[in-house]
Amino acid sequence: MQETFGERLRQIREEKRMNQADLAARTGFQPSAISHFESGRRSPSFDNLKKLADALAVTIDFLLGRETVPTTAGPVAEKLFR
Repeated sequence: MQETFGERLRQIREEKRMNQADLAARTGFQPSAISHFESGRRSPSFDNLKKLADALAVTIDFLLGRETVPTTAGPVAEKLFR
């Protein structure tokens, strides 16, 4: 069974030892928005998806289920590779 976006978001957030408020603070969202994304009541816009991926240092493809391994991505990874 394939995981949903919300399940993946929750999984990686918990692996990074963040609560919903921590992730909200890193992205500029309200904690309730994170809850809505994780429960499937809302889907993030593309810009918000990028913010979530950057805050969690994973690729958008991982969050969307197109990759099975949460590879490092985002501004921090870009600095490491430069």
